[in-house]
Amino acid sequence: MVTFDINGAIIEFDEKMDNYNKIRKDLKLKAIELSEEFEERCTNNIQSLKQLSENGLSYGLEYIESAIKKGVETMVRYDVITVDTAIFKEVYCKKYLNYERLFNNLNKQTLSPKRNKKNSYTTVDSLKPLIKKLSEYLYNDCFNIHFAVVDALIENGVENVKCYIDNDSKQKSTALFNNYKDGFISKKDECKVIKQIIDLNPYRKDIYEYLIKEDGDILKDIENLTTYLGYDVSDYKDKLMNTYIEELIKDNQSDLESTKEKITKYARYIGSSKESIYIARIDAMYTFQTV
Repeated sequence: MVTFDINGAIIEFDEKMDNYNKIRKDLKLKAIELSEEFEERCTNNIQSLKQLSENGLSYGLEYIESAIKKGVETMVRYDVITVDTAIFKEVYCKKYLNYERLFNNLNKQTLSPKRNKKNSYTTVDSLKPLIKKLSEYLYNDCFNIHFAVVDALIENGVENVKCYIDNDSKQKSTALFNNYKDGFISKKDECKVIKQIIDLNPYRKDIYEYLIKEDGDILKDIENLTTYLGYDVSDYKDKLMNTYIEELIKDNQSDLESTKEKITKYARYIGSSKESIYIARIDAMYTFQTV
């Protein structure tokens, strides 16, 4: 059992959910890796719409094959050895793969030189948004393979892996979260509702960002939970710190020491690990102003 205390709401992940989370997280990291490799390869090797039209599909399918192999490798760890890459792709993955269809649609609308005779050859910078879009399509396919992995495991008798979050649970979690944000939940029921929101669908990064902003993360329990789930909230904490500092500077009602004290308190409140960096930044700003 993996346990987190989110402002008094005890969130627990049993062995089945823990195993599902590991599969999801592994495929998510693989999807990020492959989509970044795809984007870099296209940027370095493709100089025109024509080249992107001719090579974008084959490049993408090549990386999706790598994700499929990762999926089969995952299943073997659970002793499912009668499903190879060919079976896995045909029987389990097909319904989750959209890259080829989306590429073909984009190709007809934008990439094909026949449709864009004037822009058959263009600048590399103008290709970047199209490459980025294809990279996102690729990421989604590679990540969605974790759904196929879970389907295959359950169908082949693996019992210690929980199924992915269904749409009904997602909708209920969203409704509860909306009611929580709108202030419709009484104070005495807040912990219970937060637990329900996360239990129903723990994979909503915006929920954790909201809780950090509104309730803080002094002991970094929220950050520990998001790390476990495969999310990084450090950038969001940086954003909150920057906004807070901008507001302090705009008010301009505190001396240096008082401002530094406020920054220290807020950094600890939201669980930011960069307190010293922000203090140094304020020191530098005040020094510059007095020169």
